[in-house]
Amino acid sequence: MAVNNEILIIGPPGTGKTTFLAQLYGRLLEKKGKLQLASAPENIDGIKSAYNKLADGKETEPTPSTDNLEVKIPVIYERQEFVLHCKDYGGEQVRDLVALMEYDKTWIERAKTNDRWILFIRPSEIEQRFDLSKKGYAEKNQKESDLSVLGTSNQSQFIELVQILLHARRTGMKDPIDTPRLVIALTCWDELGTDLTPEEILQQKMPLFTQFIVANWSPRAFNIMGVSAQEFPLKTEEDRDKYLDDMPENFGYLVLDDNPREKDLTRLIEKALTL
Repeated sequence: MAVNNEILIIGPPGTGKTTFLAQLYGRLLEKKGKLQLASAPENIDGIKSAYNKLADGKETEPTPSTDNLEVKIPVIYERQEFVLHCKDYGGEQVRDLVALMEYDKTWIERAKTNDRWILFIRPSEIEQRFDLSKKGYAEKNQKESDLSVLGTSNQSQFIELVQILLHARRTGMKDPIDTPRLVIALTCWDELGTDLTPEEILQQKMPLFTQFIVANWSPRAFNIMGVSAQEFPLKTEEDRDKYLDDMPENFGYLVLDDNPREKDLTRLIEKALTL
């Protein structure tokens, strides 16, 4: 069965979905990428505020949890024209999917109609749990801070999230998964200050989640990359002035197999389209 070009960006709060979409739109406007804008989109309300804030040298704001917005951007890739559907929603909805273990008709439709998924994970905020398989009970008991950590780990929550969306899609895991195609985007890459590859970072931060993906997805149907949509925080006056002087579309980069600092953010969408 043919795989459609509908893309669903998935991510909990604070993983940079809105910032990436705003920067992606800026790249399309300035014709700085492999994807080109085919015509002016009818409505960009879902990302307009974030786009304007970056243009003013300000940090973007999270999408309100109750919002379910959709931006349709006509694009051209490899001489073929199609509409890039950007679903913008409050990240708290993703967190609630796991916490409540239930989904509504909106998420069923998202899971079923999008054959390409981009999962945003912010590795700098992944909580490192004590690994009893590598340490002993004695050392465990010495770490009082570990005893205060309750609930499932971050990587277990991401596994549950993927399983919930697969269930909503009615996709089983008896055979290697070919569809949906999956791009794992490790966001806010600039926070890591590392020379490791995205694959190495994911394995280091989330070994159980990594094994879950490798065990269940066909090797050709998933990819891991790093994303720094903003490139650096806009906390100081100097950084804000830099954004104002050089324009937001000149900042941000991807970490790819063939380029550890790829400035063309549209290649994240390209990768999702070519898996």
